[in-house]
Amino acid sequence: MDSKKEKIHTIDMVFPLIFILFFGCCTLFLVLAGAGVYEKTTEGLQKNYTVRTAGAYLQAKIREYSSKDQIEIMDKGDRQILALYETGEAEGYVTYIYLEDGKLCELFTKKGREIPLRAGQELTELSDFWIVMREEDLMEIHLACAGEKERILMRIYGDEGK
Repeated sequence: MDSKKEKIHTIDMVFPLIFILFFGCCTLFLVLAGAGVYEKTTEGLQKNYTVRTAGAYLQAKIREYSSKDQIEIMDKGDRQILALYETGEAEGYVTYIYLEDGKLCELFTKKGREIPLRAGQELTELSDFWIVMREEDLMEIHLACAGEKERILMRIYGDEGK
């Protein structure tokens, strides 16, 4: 009976351990590589989300003001301010949208008052915001945040007064 017993060699124990260790290292490397890809993807999506959200907000806000006479682009110092004038019951009020300390801000105030830019409500982070009137009724808006850029063209309809 003793002659039938097999002798266990060291390689019989070491080979499965090395194989399991190799498999564990490959799994760890794969998880770490996937985590890096996931981090870069979510960072890119966040930047894109910020710029597109600001663009969508501006589009919706400008569409509320149906007349080109209700929309004005003002320059105050080194910044542009988008002024949206109210009509109807809220006539005499204006909404200012501008870039302040890397944030897109909005301020709703009485028309004719000094613009206290620090008092505006922060909307989102942006590194760049500027507007150009391409034609009498065509507005071009440029937004940027952390390398992501957005250019929006908007046609303004209507002829109501400020």
